[in-house]
Amino acid sequence: MTPDRRRRTELRAGAALVAGAGADLGCGEEPEVRVLRDGRLWLADVGAAVSAAELYRAARGVLAAQLDAMAQVTDQTVEEVTFGWLVSLQMDDVLAALEGGAPEADAA
Repeated sequence: MTPDRRRRTELRAGAALVAGAGADLGCGEEPEVRVLRDGRLWLADVGAAVSAAELYRAARGVLAAQLDAMAQVTDQTVEEVTFGWLVSLQMDDVLAALEGGAPEADAA
C-alpha cells in the first residue's frame, strides 16, 4: 500500500472512530462495523476495510489531535495534558481491580 493510500485509509478510520464515539454519546447514529474473513474491519460509513494496525494508527492520530486541542484550550503543555490523562486512566484501572475486575495489563 502506498503512503498516500495508507494515510487516506487511516483518515477514514479516524473519521469512523469519531463518528462511533459521537454515537456513543448520543450524537448521530452508530456506524456499521463488520469483521471480514481476513480479520480486517469493514467500516461501512466510510467504505473502507482496515487492519488492526491501521485502526491503531488512526486512533493515535485522533487522540493526538485531541491532546493538542486540550492543551491549547487549557493553556497547558501537551505533556501536562497527556500525563494528567494517563494518571486518570491508571487510577480507573486500579479502581476497577479493587472492585473485582482484572487490570487490562494482567489480562493480557
